[in-house]
Amino acid sequence: MKVPEEQFRGYILKACPGQTRSGRWSAAVQITSLQGQFSDFFYSDDGISYILEEEAAKESLNLGKNLVKKGMI
Repeated sequence: MKVPEEQFRGYILKACPGQTRSGRWSAAVQITSLQGQFSDFFYSDDGISYILEEEAAKESLNLGKNLVKKGMI
């Protein structure tokens, strides 16, 4: 799968879904400022996992957008 990436409000969001021991997928995102001054990984800790990697990638980008919208970056 090609890793989804998009720009959102001055940041680059890159989906980084991870596979769990049970073979399902969890959401994670790398957020980098467009100026390159900030870069960090964020992992979803809600206990939700996904059957498809594509689902987890979509939720990873949603996680990144919500963190940016709420000013948590």
